[in-house]
Amino acid sequence: MGDRRRHKRITFLREMDISCPDHEAAKALAVNISRSGLVLYCNKQIAVENEIGIRLLFVDEYKVDRIETVIGDVCWVKPLEEFCAAGLQFRSLNEQDHFMLLAYLNYAEGFGRPCINE
Repeated sequence: MGDRRRHKRITFLREMDISCPDHEAAKALAVNISRSGLVLYCNKQIAVENEIGIRLLFVDEYKVDRIETVIGDVCWVKPLEEFCAAGLQFRSLNEQDHFMLLAYLNYAEGFGRPCINE
């Protein structure tokens, strides 16, 4: 049985800030990412179909911090003991607003196996 996903998933271990309409900003841990979305773990409950904003921090070639915000919709949620896992589908990615994320995906997709972000 083949993989039904449109885009290759890449290991992406990164702490990030998320904002949901039903509570203040929260911390989450992303575990994998693709051009379509990502999977995260959060200590706050998230509802399916919520719109979520995520803030990702990247460091450019000049060692300057660059924050990019991506908007997505929660596709699924799996409650766990003290937190929940959730799948987020991005609404859109574009070169102007998501240059660092797209550069990371381009780089990591070139590997034969998943790339872990350090």
